[in-house]
Amino acid sequence: MRRAVLVPGLIALAVLLAPAPAAAVKKVPYPEVKVSVTPAFKGDPGLDALRKALADAAARKDMAALSALVAPKFLWTSGGEPAENFDGKRDALHNFKVAFGFREAGKTADGPTEIGPQWNLLALFAADESLGQDPGSPMVCGPLMAKAVDEKTLEQAIEKVDEENESSEWIYFVDEVTLTGSPTGGSPVGKFAQSALPVVSIFPVPQETKPPAEPKPPTHIELLLPSGKTGWAPVDKMRPLVIDRLCYARVASGEWKIAGFDQSE
Repeated sequence: MRRAVLVPGLIALAVLLAPAPAAAVKKVPYPEVKVSVTPAFKGDPGLDALRKALADAAARKDMAALSALVAPKFLWTSGGEPAENFDGKRDALHNFKVAFGFREAGKTADGPTEIGPQWNLLALFAADESLGQDPGSPMVCGPLMAKAVDEKTLEQAIEKVDEENESSEWIYFVDEVTLTGSPTGGSPVGKFAQSALPVVSIFPVPQETKPPAEPKPPTHIELLLPSGKTGWAPVDKMRPLVIDRLCYARVASGEWKIAGFDQSE
């Protein structure tokens, strides 16, 4: 599965899934994947202020203002382990800059990189209001995420539906959602809550556009049900199962700072 990020109100699958990934999914039955969602963080004025400052810095592309928001300790992980380019011998700001494409790994100065600078990604993190906090963790991370209740069941399901040399994309529902036979409605084909389903296709399919125009984001996504049938649901009812998260924590002064970047893979 590839990573996705959220934009306010809907999933940025138009870019992630273009062209539509129908060839990546076998329309066969698979074991249902139930998920548990990270407990939502109720909010804090100090954290709200930090995220507003992050949004302002990203909008102005103000490196000095952005740097002031990074905690003295910054943890960059991938799949639960230190990221490949995380350098524990370097300071937090260095690792933050490498993570978001402001500096190449191993360099001591900012400069062009293959992935950055990731101003737009930081703006998306600042805009998304879904935040979660694992019990006992000092970190508050967003977007909100879910994990499979049984990882082996997820692995079995992925093995069932993935085409050879292709990776399926999975989303999850928290609240109960009724899937329909077409993106414009049709008969109900199933109801799901706290479940993850693989993506089959999107509607409307993105069309090539000339700059500065951008493709219209999808409104509905076709999903594969555990029965092997498919159904459609609105984009705003779902979230990607695999996702990168930006994390925040209080520092010794009591202020909130950017304290981590958790890459899903």
